Amino acid sequence: MKRRMPSDNRRLAKGLLLAVLQCLSALSLSAQTPYIRGTVKDGAGTPVEFATVTLLSGKDSTVLTGTVTEENGSFSFDVTDADQPTVLRISFIGYKDCMIRNPAGDLGVVVLNPVDQQLDEVVVKGNRRMVKLRNDGIQVDVSGTYLSHTGSALELLGKMPFVSRSGSDIEVLGKGAPLIYINNRQVRDQSELVRLSSSEIRNIEVVTSPGARYASTANAVIRITTAAPMGEGFSFNDRTTTGVKHYAYLFEQTDFNYRRKGFDLAGMLNYENYRERPRIENTTLQYLSTTTIEQRGTGKDFSKFPVYSGKVGLNYNHKSHYFGLFYDFRFKPSESSGPTETSRYIDGRFSEQLENSSASSRHARQHLLSAYYTGTAGKWQLSVNLDALWQLNDRHTNEHERSTVNPRRDFTTANEVCNRLLAGNASASRPVWKGEVRIGTESTHIHRTDRYAGNAVYIAGNDNRIEETTTALFAETSQTFGAVSANIGLRWEYTDSRYYHFGTYSPGQSRTCHNLAPTASLAFPIGKVKTRLAYTRKTSRPAFDQLGSAVKYIDRYTYESGNPDLRPIYRDYLSLSTAWKDLSVEIAYTSTKNYFMWQTVPYPGNTEATLLQMQNMPRFRSYSAFANYSPTFFGCWHPVWMAGFAAQDFKLTHHGELLRLNRPLGIFRFNNAVHLPWDMWLNIDFSARTSGNGDNARIRSYWTNDLGLYKSFGRDTWSIKLQLNDVFGTWRQQFTTFDALTRTDVNKVYDTRDFSLTLRYNFNAARSRYKGHGAGNAEKDRL
Repeated sequence: MKRRMPSDNRRLAKGLLLAVLQCLSALSLSAQTPYIRGTVKDGAGTPVEFATVTLLSGKDSTVLTGTVTEENGSFSFDVTDADQPTVLRISFIGYKDCMIRNPAGDLGVVVLNPVDQQLDEVVVKGNRRMVKLRNDGIQVDVSGTYLSHTGSALELLGKMPFVSRSGSDIEVLGKGAPLIYINNRQVRDQSELVRLSSSEIRNIEVVTSPGARYASTANAVIRITTAAPMGEGFSFNDRTTTGVKHYAYLFEQTDFNYRRKGFDLAGMLNYENYRERPRIENTTLQYLSTTTIEQRGTGKDFSKFPVYSGKVGLNYNHKSHYFGLFYDFRFKPSESSGPTETSRYIDGRFSEQLENSSASSRHARQHLLSAYYTGTAGKWQLSVNLDALWQLNDRHTNEHERSTVNPRRDFTTANEVCNRLLAGNASASRPVWKGEVRIGTESTHIHRTDRYAGNAVYIAGNDNRIEETTTALFAETSQTFGAVSANIGLRWEYTDSRYYHFGTYSPGQSRTCHNLAPTASLAFPIGKVKTRLAYTRKTSRPAFDQLGSAVKYIDRYTYESGNPDLRPIYRDYLSLSTAWKDLSVEIAYTSTKNYFMWQTVPYPGNTEATLLQMQNMPRFRSYSAFANYSPTFFGCWHPVWMAGFAAQDFKLTHHGELLRLNRPLGIFRFNNAVHLPWDMWLNIDFSARTSGNGDNARIRSYWTNDLGLYKSFGRDTWSIKLQLNDVFGTWRQQFTTFDALTRTDVNKVYDTRDFSLTLRYNFNAARSRYKGHGAGNAEKDRL
């Protein structure tokens, strides 16, 4: 930043009032004072807090002045004598010292590189606040806390404030499923969270107000930052998990890494052998134009789906420049079968008994090639990511349907979906004024084919192709004025989607759209309470299978289809977040337009059959408030309480009448971590939800209890984790859904009681230096 000389200030001050002259004079004198400032980050772009910044004399290395970096990595101090030669030293444990000769003015972003050797162990004990309010969410420190003994990253995410976990599904309360990043690279496979140990994680950020740098479809983001990699040479780690539900299962994963100075070569092999046997009971009432039909059904599904995956990549860093690429392969064959029985009643009288047995097989394959570059050029910090993705998913089914009234039906179906994606993004940031400005662009191109066919006349075949290109530009800035910080950003997206049906271009189902997604936040203190007010506008586009026009056979009286006319969902979020000591609170308001959900409509040509189809719904509003309290002063006991509610004013027309679904859902959690003798950790976790309404459903209450015992050996070289989930078998998925013609009561029973044993072994542990965050991430989710 260019500083004005006194003569410049005098010329600018001419013609102003005397009071303004005096003010400018004071500012001019302040501006003449030499200063040094900058922002310290690691190679992943994460701010380094509490780094020591020291200004030394260039003659004899005596200390002239110094400071430590703030939470955002920034530092600043005045220089009393700018004429003598000086050296600025920036140091932090685990990183090489950075030396800058004769520093002056704004240094921009200073990147620290990790050290190549590991120091002897130093144990520091004390209490600190683990939860901190950030400009776009909250940050939870993991390294050096009891959370590092949780087990896997997936288990750890379920303990984060305002985050809920059900099996392998992660939800940010009030925002839905988040995008998850590990060291700026998006997680494409949830099993990666199981493979990552909590002891390798430095901190986790739960971003409830994602900025313009993220796709407009990202309602929430979770960023995981691992500890700085250490160690040279060959490293190896292995994870084995064996468990029992109603059967025994096995997970096996091996990682290796070879590191030499700025180069490392990494690889992974993973195998999973998993099965499920859910049982479903449902009762459906259909209010058709001429009659009322009731169907009472029960069903079982036996599934097994082994997973074979592998990954190999290389990374190279030189000073402040990082480059890397990796290839990822995944093969997931699966088989499922099961019987269903349905009793059908017309106007209260029994009419028919249906029995169905089905068997299906899938073969899902995926290849992903990804490359990245991050580095600095002067005051600019640059980031580039390139992705190429190929997926092939095919499914073959055999159906056998028997009826007490109608002839028997035996048929097969085949569905083949192929996706190809090319994506790239680039961003650049630099210090400007009292903060940072970031600009960037992203582009994706998708080629998708979807073919569906059956060997019966009552099954309609389809052959669809979609060619879609999306281009995005964004800009955002964050500025700090004393204790107040502000962020503002804007993202523009343009999508050109072309739809082909049996090779013929369909203009009615093709579309182009422009989308603006603004974001803004203001953080400020109110006494000792940190406060943040944020606004974001987000968009959710339909998944490709929701846009398909193929009519798929469910049973003799039920068919299913996508809807090519679906419009995107638009959500406006307004949130207020506060933090005081160990207490964090978030209150949110959401306005949702064009929400889409399954609706039942009469099936053309058959007065007794129905068609399930996605449709857009009218605008509705929702509200939520959650509080998280995580005190650290109980010694060996570390409790965490979380409580809150989510409510909505959703309404729809059901059976010719207006139905309001506005009963709040209560959500509660009580987690306990207890440090036992012999350095063992016991986790006792309780969670519960009350009954209430969500979208078009009435959800019944449930509660569950999990137990875990963790012990590590040989300075974390070995670790063992015993886990018992759903101790009392109380987790249930029971709900009632409504649409214009149908009411359905559903009871799903899963094998949620699960006992597992996980063994981890680390030899010369060294983590990959991969710093990329992927491209076209939102489009990969849609695929």
